[in-house]
Amino acid sequence: MASPTVSVALPVYNVAPYLRDCLDSIIEQDFQDLEIICVNDGSTDESPAILEEYARQDPRIRIVHQTNRGLASTRNTALGQVRGQYLMHVDSDDMLRPGAIRRLVEEIERTGADFIVFQHIMFDETQEFDNWYYDFDSWNLEPKTTLEQKLDILHYHYTWSKFFRVDFLNRYDFRFPDGLQFDDNVYHWKVLLAANRVVVLPEKLYRYRMRPGSIMWHRGRHHLDIFRIFKEGIAHFREQGVYEAVFRDFMQYKMGLQYFWTRDIEPRFRYLAYLGILEGLSADEERFVREYPELLDPEARRFYERLFASPLYRRGAHRLLAAQLTARRYLSGGRARLRQMLQTTRRRLTQHPRFQALKRRFLGAQLMDPRCWDLLHNYQHVVTYWVQFWRAYLDAQRAQLPERLARLKQGLSEDDRALVETFVGIYLDHLPACRDYSRFLLHKDLLWRPRERFRQSQARPLVAQRYQVFLEQYPWLSADVFATLYGLNALPRDIRARIQRGGDIIDGGAFIGDSAIQLADACPRARVLALEPDPTNFSRLQANIERFGLADRILAEDLGLHEQPGEFTLCHHGAADFPDQGTSLLADFRDTIAHGGEHRLRGRFETLDALVERHGLHPILIKLDIEGLEFEALRGAVRTLRRYRPALIVSVYHHPKDFFEIKPWIGSLDLGYYFAFRRLDLQSPVSDLVLLCYPRLAELGGG
Repeated sequence: MASPTVSVALPVYNVAPYLRDCLDSIIEQDFQDLEIICVNDGSTDESPAILEEYARQDPRIRIVHQTNRGLASTRNTALGQVRGQYLMHVDSDDMLRPGAIRRLVEEIERTGADFIVFQHIMFDETQEFDNWYYDFDSWNLEPKTTLEQKLDILHYHYTWSKFFRVDFLNRYDFRFPDGLQFDDNVYHWKVLLAANRVVVLPEKLYRYRMRPGSIMWHRGRHHLDIFRIFKEGIAHFREQGVYEAVFRDFMQYKMGLQYFWTRDIEPRFRYLAYLGILEGLSADEERFVREYPELLDPEARRFYERLFASPLYRRGAHRLLAAQLTARRYLSGGRARLRQMLQTTRRRLTQHPRFQALKRRFLGAQLMDPRCWDLLHNYQHVVTYWVQFWRAYLDAQRAQLPERLARLKQGLSEDDRALVETFVGIYLDHLPACRDYSRFLLHKDLLWRPRERFRQSQARPLVAQRYQVFLEQYPWLSADVFATLYGLNALPRDIRARIQRGGDIIDGGAFIGDSAIQLADACPRARVLALEPDPTNFSRLQANIERFGLADRILAEDLGLHEQPGEFTLCHHGAADFPDQGTSLLADFRDTIAHGGEHRLRGRFETLDALVERHGLHPILIKLDIEGLEFEALRGAVRTLRRYRPALIVSVYHHPKDFFEIKPWIGSLDLGYYFAFRRLDLQSPVSDLVLLCYPRLAELGGG
């Protein structure tokens, strides 16, 4: 029999309720040149019979039976049976998305990668939802050839999330560590370090099933294996000479995971888990907590800080300290259960009809209608100054809209494609006709994607005391935007690190200096050219530069940006002596009475190319938030883009021409940029949407 192109390895152990769904998702793939290697690990349910039934119907299925030895051994058995050029592992309770294998074959042959890493989505019996543990949006889409680039995926360890070139695996004879649950951690670290080229495919090709009783979600004895995994990981990193290079990322994973797994493990194994933590601690773990406390969840950080301060820990009395921690956890859990019981009792009492009647009688209280409660929590006011621009553009381009959307989404991640559709849908489908920027009440599910709704439920971002003056004086400024550093923190980590090591920054639309000052602080070696054409805003910009002591690093010019130099009449929205939300060539339909009127100003415009040459800049980052003239500014920067390949943070929410046309235009320059869309302000669904553009790391800032 000829060798197939793809081998699919399927470990099977007592998964009869889910096995048919899994096999069907593989068999029905539109790529058919494959073999399916099913290793039955001593199943005692109907799984073997299901395998035999499917094997009779499909000759591509081969079954190997073995006595129960565990997942690692099962995967190793499958490795010995592989005949294909490429290999993927599928857990037998999960499923592949349609077209997954064809997409992976195309990508690995196009890129020549040793293996492809792809994303997953989770599902249960009722719904499909994003995984929120991994921030896929933060990954650099550039192929990963250096250790610095590989740190993005150091802990995305799932074996089923990879599509391997078999020649690569055979070259090193990789094997899973027998006898360990969660064996894929060590295997992943080994293949990741050995690979010359790893490609990230930003598509969710795998469906991970959430089910009760699975290994991952049952916090039993097998979770104690994590301590041996950490030891083997450290040993391998030291052997490969990369321990210090991966130290921060590895320790963040180790210290967080072992704490929360121990906190939630079955009580009968808690003593052993605490003992495992203690026996795995060293001066390195203390150094991590001391030098990188911000990388730990506050609850975990407090635990380790108390632990390292304990006299018992200092004396090496691990068993006694583990017993003490176990007792404390037991008491803490008892108090939590008591609080929950009291809250449940209180809720039942207050919802009782007699209690409600008494409350209305004695307090005269009109209890809130449940529908009102739904409005408060699931609906949101939407305010947009740009609705007229968007409606006129979408109406004029309605026939071409599918083609424009398809071109815009080309090359984007699956998450970004969904964000683009959500953002367009707000204007196209949900905002009613209006004459101004009126407020609309819309359901949040129409405005925000599930991951964004999850992020909204977390604590609001903290703004450093140094920048509180901006929020105090101008309350419309968003703490979310401050926390993302106007998009700098939304860029991939290796791109951000390179920017912070040196190069010049151009802040187009510097307003009163809030962005320029933060960017200067975040990039201490950078010169920042801050551009603001509005006289009122420019005056405050100069004052703030002096106030923050950055006059030696921030150069301010009262200029706007355009594709050609000249003088233009600007619309300043707000009182003449007070900076409102922006100054632009565009009249943006806001209520001039409520916002202090609209004033006409004369402004000077220059091109980015001319400014870079005049000041001798070596730009590594350009941020543009210039009220709907972003596309014009970029057309005046072609020479700069070609020569320096700077990262770009471009606001694309003011005018639809920027949203639809900037990305395809930059792509047409053939500069090798990667693209992403991000909403920086999680309180406003139509403000502060930016396009992030970045080149290959070696080309950033001109290389």
